[in-house]
Amino acid sequence: MWLPILICLGAAALLLGPILLMQPSAGQRREARLRQRAVDQGLRVHLQVPPEGTDVPRHIKSMPMYCLPWTEQGDTRHVWSLVKKKYVHELHCHGHWDWSAACESRNVDCVLQTIDQVPPKVVAVAGGPQGLCVYWSEIGSDDEVDTISNWLHETLEVLKASDRP
Repeated sequence: MWLPILICLGAAALLLGPILLMQPSAGQRREARLRQRAVDQGLRVHLQVPPEGTDVPRHIKSMPMYCLPWTEQGDTRHVWSLVKKKYVHELHCHGHWDWSAACESRNVDCVLQTIDQVPPKVVAVAGGPQGLCVYWSEIGSDDEVDTISNWLHETLEVLKASDRP
């Protein structure tokens, strides 16, 4: 009498198990929520290899990069990256921040005017064809995304102002 019931329960478990395993975890749902919030604020989110010189552990092959696209085509000439170091050193360009070894242009010193307001969890700031970007671990709340978005918008305005004659 119990055998047919056990067979039906086993069959149901075999059918529902894989479906339940495909559900996103709580961490994946949180990341999706943060990324959607960034997209709603005009940012684009990419997974990229961290810039050269970051203190990100070697086993992390890619990390989220939140980008504010350039508003003008000429802005794509800004190709640079600032990397946050673990310590302050006189050889760094600004406290914890230093230009990446792969930096092609250092004509954006005006970014250093706003670098102190970047959220603490940001490990690198970059400018390239995709826009003005920050690399961070996505450990934080919606407020972190708001702070990053505000910083990106403010810094983009500083960059625009520096290009004016």
